[in-house]
Amino acid sequence: MKKSLLSVIAILLVLICAVSCDARPRLAIRPFANKTTNPNIPADAITDMMTTELNKARIFSLMERERLDYIGDEIRLGQSGLMDPSTAPRLGKIKGAQYTMTGAVTVYHFNKSGGVVAVPGLAGGAAAKTAYVVIDLRIVNNETSEVEYAEVRQGSAKREASGMAAAFPGFFTAGGSRSYGGILASATRDAVMQHVRALQEYTWYE
Repeated sequence: MKKSLLSVIAILLVLICAVSCDARPRLAIRPFANKTTNPNIPADAITDMMTTELNKARIFSLMERERLDYIGDEIRLGQSGLMDPSTAPRLGKIKGAQYTMTGAVTVYHFNKSGGVVAVPGLAGGAAAKTAYVVIDLRIVNNETSEVEYAEVRQGSAKREASGMAAAFPGFFTAGGSRSYGGILASATRDAVMQHVRALQEYTWYE
């Protein structure tokens, strides 16, 4: 009877730890920079794509930094007396990030009949054949300022990916059309996933 009880307690402790004890290193992702010659590249949408894929991969515990205004609003609402104090978020409980990710989009174009055309300079009705996107990524240790990861990955796509374009509609405006936006979004995801796979192979410390 005692052994059974101890087994149940052990299982409960494992389950509680699985929920509350996250040993993954904490990472803050800063908005990616557009370092191409085209001012209309959707760097924010590419940042969102990287954040989404890293969250799925569960390599890091991601820390929100760019939307802290919303968190601040929630804290101020809790301090106003309008919110149940037992459920209100507490000031000073935001966790620090051990690592910071910065990125830059350095290439963002597609090939069409007749050669390479930069986005969004779309002219004529020729269909895009291949899209190329290059993402330069860097992760810095916040305590030591050491660069832990610095890699460049090029993604490419040779066919339209309308489903991907629908998932990331911000690519449409830079691509000029659903067709071009889809193939560029697919190439972007290829570059993003190459980085994600490389980060999965790296040994990170909490």
